[in-house]
Amino acid sequence: MDLNEKKYSDHHPFEPRSEIDFEDRSVRIINDNDNNKTSAFTVPYSSTSAADVSMGLPVAVQTSKPIDIEEISIYNIRTKRERNFILVALSIVALLLPLCDTIYLPALNDIRNSFNTSDILAVFSVSIYLFTSGLFSLVWGSISDRFGRKITLIIALIIFLLVTIVCIFASSIAVLIVFRALEGGSVSATLVVGQASIADIYPEEIRGLASGFFFVLFNIGPVIGPFIGGPLSGAFGWRSTFIFLTIFSVIVLAVIFILVPETHQYFVKERFHKAYSNKRIIDAMPNEMPQFQKPWEPLFYLADLTIAPYIALSTMAFATLFATITLFPIYLHESPYNYTETIIGVLYLPNGISLFIGSILGGWLSDKASEYYGHEKYPEGRLVPALILSILIPVGLLIAGWTFHYKLHVIGSLIGYSLIGFGQAVVETTVSAYLTIKKQKEAAAVCAVNTFIICCAAGISVTVAVPLQNGMGTGPYFSLMCGMNIVIIILASINVRGARSGSELGWVQVGPESENFALTGSGYQSFH
Repeated sequence: MDLNEKKYSDHHPFEPRSEIDFEDRSVRIINDNDNNKTSAFTVPYSSTSAADVSMGLPVAVQTSKPIDIEEISIYNIRTKRERNFILVALSIVALLLPLCDTIYLPALNDIRNSFNTSDILAVFSVSIYLFTSGLFSLVWGSISDRFGRKITLIIALIIFLLVTIVCIFASSIAVLIVFRALEGGSVSATLVVGQASIADIYPEEIRGLASGFFFVLFNIGPVIGPFIGGPLSGAFGWRSTFIFLTIFSVIVLAVIFILVPETHQYFVKERFHKAYSNKRIIDAMPNEMPQFQKPWEPLFYLADLTIAPYIALSTMAFATLFATITLFPIYLHESPYNYTETIIGVLYLPNGISLFIGSILGGWLSDKASEYYGHEKYPEGRLVPALILSILIPVGLLIAGWTFHYKLHVIGSLIGYSLIGFGQAVVETTVSAYLTIKKQKEAAAVCAVNTFIICCAAGISVTVAVPLQNGMGTGPYFSLMCGMNIVIIILASINVRGARSGSELGWVQVGPESENFALTGSGYQSFH
């Protein structure tokens, strides 16, 4: 027998079982009594016992000092206050991604004039950021699942800090676009790792609300960005927005170093067992040292029809939000509005309030729906409120689009944008909680896939927004997005209904990780 093996078990029928733990230098004695109940206690063994065990000899057990082993859940090793403290810190960190994307939206005209370039290239500096955010999220997901959450965040944000400094001194639109791409690639770790960390520390029963609070700052980031960036760029020029981002990223790095601990369940479990020899975590995932997963491998989750339709729903909502908020300042600069950067920044506020409310309400409703339908029996039940409220997105698109098309009072566009933001926030929060519950073991990987898809789709939508609305007209373009949202909502609703029918019939839900995976219409397969 290998002496480096952690445990040795000698089990004979009808006799007590013993397990030797060489790291803790202890023996766990397990008795199965006649009532089919098991009792166990742990005692230290002598220094010669390891050699005796390896030779098959009896173990010299010191039975004078029994040690009770307390079994504990991974979700109970921190107090409620500690979990919420980590949640707030991670939410602040996640704010960096949308803040960096939108802080200079009010200054797009200034950037265009500064570099003597076109509207399309100025907007491309926004869309390229989203493309690389999506692409690199797959990399950060794999790194985070293998090496841990905290170290991944630190590395990513150091890169972000350096490339942001370069953006301050960009001498051409080409340099700005390249380093904006690097900004997006590095900052995407904040969203992927943040969601995975929430899955690490919050149990299923309250994860929806926790996800809602996590997404609060992320969702209002697209509004905070222009609100800060408008006055900054108006007073000091567009480069001042990158100076602000440099300062903020230093603060975020300090928050991670000082306030955010490692949350990856495997690494937390290992450290906990070393610190507390009389306690054992029973439900950490994964149970063994995680292996590095190729960044593209999680894309196979898109073949799992138990999650793919909801990723599509989240993607369409996110892409719609970013396309519309990117066009918002362009419309408001033109006649008959002719607003300044500062006023445009203020006009983003109603959308921000709706995003704030949608995040928290969406998370709370998802937990309540999950409790109502049954966490294990029908996990898709938590998606029902999001599907109902997602209809506000196409309604908001029609209101905002035709308001700008006919150049009506700006209040119409503010109402439309508020409905879009509210619906998107509810969908995003709910889908995030659902995905990490379905794929707890690979939480960062499945969040990375979702981030990859939504960011790339948002990048495409932002890139084509200006030429499409120029060619089609504002009203028809917004109506096209409305129709696309309705189609995705219907498909996701059919999938949820199919899951409901399957749970009532006692079917077993399957996915790519199952040997019995089949691409059925609802993602379910019947077993008899």
